[in-house]
Amino acid sequence: MIDPVRIKTLIRWPLVRAHLCSLAAALSFHSTWRVPRDGYRYGAVAYGLVLTAALMAVGLPGSLLQLAAGQLSQQDAVGVWRAVPFFKGVGYLRLLVSALGSIYTMVYVALLVTCFLYTANNSIPFVECREDIPVDEVGYVNLYNGTSCLNSTFLGPVSEQPEYFTAMALVILVLWTAFPFLLFNPTKMLKHILYPLGLVVFVLFVIVIAAIGDAQGLTDLSPKWGGLARPGLWFAAITQALWSSQVAGGYMISAGDTVYATTNVQWSALFMTGANIIASWCSLLFWGAVGGGHSDVTSAAVLIATYQVAEDSQLNQAWPLILFAALFLSGIITMLILLYPIYDRFRRVGGYKWRFLCIGFSLLGAAAAVATLAGRLPALELLEDTAAPILIIIATVLEVVAFVLVYGQKNLVEDIEFLIGRELPHVWKWGWYCVPVVIVPLGAWWVISELLDPRWVEAPWTAAGICASALLASLILMAFAAVAVLKQVQYDFCEKLQASFKASRHWGPRDPITHYYWLARRDELERGEGPSRYYRPQLGQLSLRSSFLRSEVASISKQLEVIAEAKRRSNSDDWLYTVYRKKQLYETYRELYSKSRSKSLDCACRENRASSDYFTPLNSLASLREDNNNVVFVKNLIIDK
Repeated sequence: MIDPVRIKTLIRWPLVRAHLCSLAAALSFHSTWRVPRDGYRYGAVAYGLVLTAALMAVGLPGSLLQLAAGQLSQQDAVGVWRAVPFFKGVGYLRLLVSALGSIYTMVYVALLVTCFLYTANNSIPFVECREDIPVDEVGYVNLYNGTSCLNSTFLGPVSEQPEYFTAMALVILVLWTAFPFLLFNPTKMLKHILYPLGLVVFVLFVIVIAAIGDAQGLTDLSPKWGGLARPGLWFAAITQALWSSQVAGGYMISAGDTVYATTNVQWSALFMTGANIIASWCSLLFWGAVGGGHSDVTSAAVLIATYQVAEDSQLNQAWPLILFAALFLSGIITMLILLYPIYDRFRRVGGYKWRFLCIGFSLLGAAAAVATLAGRLPALELLEDTAAPILIIIATVLEVVAFVLVYGQKNLVEDIEFLIGRELPHVWKWGWYCVPVVIVPLGAWWVISELLDPRWVEAPWTAAGICASALLASLILMAFAAVAVLKQVQYDFCEKLQASFKASRHWGPRDPITHYYWLARRDELERGEGPSRYYRPQLGQLSLRSSFLRSEVASISKQLEVIAEAKRRSNSDDWLYTVYRKKQLYETYRELYSKSRSKSLDCACRENRASSDYFTPLNSLASLREDNNNVVFVKNLIIDK
C-alpha cells in the first residue's frame, strides 16, 4: 500500500522549493555558456567525462562542506571562519571570486541584450556583416562568419565602432543598477526569482531543440581522446566543477542558512551535483544538435554558434531571439547567485545602511565591467580563464585543509551528524581528502605549462595573470591572518597565534537553544556518554514549529496529543489563571484609581477617630478636613458644613 503521509513527508513544499533553486543554479551560465565553449575547445565527450569525474571528486565534497558550515553557523562566507579565524582571508577570496565572476558575466549579459535588440530590428545576417563574393559551382558566399561579424560590430575596436561600445555600456549600467533592487530583500527575493526562472529557461531550451535540433549534428561529438593529454582540459574541468557546484564564490555557505535551511545537507549536495552533471551533458548535446558543427573557441562561442546557425540554416527570426532570451535569463540567474554572497555580507556588517553599500558596489561593478568591455575578448579571457580560476583553487584547497585538518575532521563530522541526525558515511570523509589531492597536482601541471610558455607579453597574458592573481591572494590571506592574530585576547604573540587556529567562542549556531544542544552533545561525546548522534525531534517540541534542524512537527504533535489525552487536568491550571487574573485586576484598578491616599490621612484617622468612622462618609470626611491640612478630593461629592 502507498502511504500518502509518507509521500507528503518526502515531497514537502519547502524541499521542492530548495530543489527548484538547485535546478535554476544548474541552468546558470556555468552550464549553458561555459560548458559548451570548453566542449568546443577540448572535445565534447572527453571534456564531459572529465567534468563528471571532477564534479564527483571535487564539487560534491565541497558542496557538503560549505552547506554544513553555512547551515550550522548561520553565517556568510566570511563569518563562517569563526571556526578557524586565521584563515578568514579565504572568505574574502570567495567574495573576490564572486565579484570577478559578476564583472565578466555582466559583459556577456549586456552582449546578449544588445544582440537581441539588434536582431529584433534587423535580420540575420546583419547588414554590416554581409559581403557576398561569387564562387564557382556554389554561387555567392558571405565572407563574414559569426566570429568575424562579432569582432567587427559589438566586440570591434572602440575607436572604430564607438556606437556599439556606447550601447553596451549603457546596458551594463542599467543592469548593474537594477540588481540592488532585485535583491532588496536578498533571501526572499532571490528564492522568489529562482523558483520560476529555472523552469522558464528549461522550457525555452526544450522548445528550441524540439524545433530546430538536428540529430546529425551529434556526429560531430565523436571522442577526441588526444585532448586528455592537455593540462588545460583537466584544469578547466576542475574549475568548471567548482563553478557549477556553486562552491567557487561562497554561495553555498550563505544559502545554507537561507535557501537550504530546512533540507538535509547530504541530499542537497547530492541533488546539486546530480543536477549539474545532467545539465552539463544536456548542454553539450544541445549545442551539438543545434550548433550544426560550428566550433568557435572564443569566450563568446555560444553566441557565435547561434548567429552562424541562424544564417546558414536561414532560420526564422524568432528562433535566435528565443535562444538569446534563454541565455539572457540564464545570465540573470548567474548574476543573482554571484551577487548574493556579497550582498549577504553587506547586510550583516553594513547596519541599516547596507543597501547603500550594495548600490556603491554596483556602481564600481559597472565601471569595472565597462573597462573589461573596452579590453574586449583578451580582457574577458584574462579574468575568466586565468585570474578567477587561480583564486578558486587556492581558496578551495585552503578551505578544505582548514576545516578537515585544523578545525578537525572529528569536529566536522560531529557537526554534520548534528545537522542530519544520523551517522555520516565514511565516503564523505574520503572525499574531503580527495579534494586537495586532485586539485594541487593538476593545478600545478597547468600553471607550470603556462609559465614555461614564452608568450608572457602577448594577449591574453596568461602567465602574468597567474603571477598577479597568486600574489593578490597571498596578500589578502596574510593581511586578514595578521588581523585575526592581533584580535586575540592573549598576551604574547605565540599564544595569540595559537589561539587564532582554534574556534572562536562565537562559533556555532546563533540560535541559543540550538547552541545549547550543540554544546551539550559535544560534552557528552567527549565524556563518552549519551548516544552517538543527536536526535533532532528534541528541538521544536515546546513551540511545535520546525527549527532550522527540521524537527518532525507532525510526529511531535501526535505524541503531545496522546500525552494530553492521558494526563489529568492539573490544579496548576487554576493557579495560573488565578495569578494572571489577580494581576490583571490590580493593573486595571491602578489605571482607574491612579491617586493613592495620603499617609497623613491614615495617621489622623488612627489618632482621632474610631475605625467605625471610616464607614460614615459625610461626617468622617468633614471632620478629617478640619483635622488635616491635606485636601481630600472626592468626585461628585458635595459636603455642606
